[in-house]
Amino acid sequence: MNLPPRPSFPVLLLAGIGLVLTVPACNPFAPALDEVPADQNELLGNPIYVRGFFDRFRASYQLRDSTLYGQLLAPSFRFTYRDFAANLDRSWTRDVDANTTYRLFRASRSINLQWTQYLPASDTLSSDTLANVERSFLLTIEQRDAERFSGSGTARLVLVRKNRNDPWRMRSWYDRSEF
Repeated sequence: MNLPPRPSFPVLLLAGIGLVLTVPACNPFAPALDEVPADQNELLGNPIYVRGFFDRFRASYQLRDSTLYGQLLAPSFRFTYRDFAANLDRSWTRDVDANTTYRLFRASRSINLQWTQYLPASDTLSSDTLANVERSFLLTIEQRDAERFSGSGTARLVLVRKNRNDPWRMRSWYDRSEF
């Protein structure tokens, strides 16, 4: 019995490379790319507007994204809360808040933040670059160990920006939560 000669390794290699180059790269299980890239402001809220700022704030909590949250803070940001046990206000700076929020996001399985309403005499636009806003919220945090915390409260925010086309940033947050 006479067998046909076997092709040599270089011939097989060249044939394989030729096949790879001529067959279009196609994965039938991969989703197609969008023709138009998604606009981050449409998806997460446009912080040029006060309402968009709150949408972006909510998205940062829901997604547990500390980078997105950090973009909402002014360099001189200050968080203040009422310590009812000591009957005084306590506060911290932007760096402490960013670190605290990062650790909260990392320790959480899910976070649900709902802005429920603007409070009377709130959303006062002092100028194109300064707004004082007070809103009620509901917050539910589920930790990785399945422990849940729910609470409500109000947030009194001072929002600032350099000019009317810049996004709003939080200069201060006075928190009155019931946890």
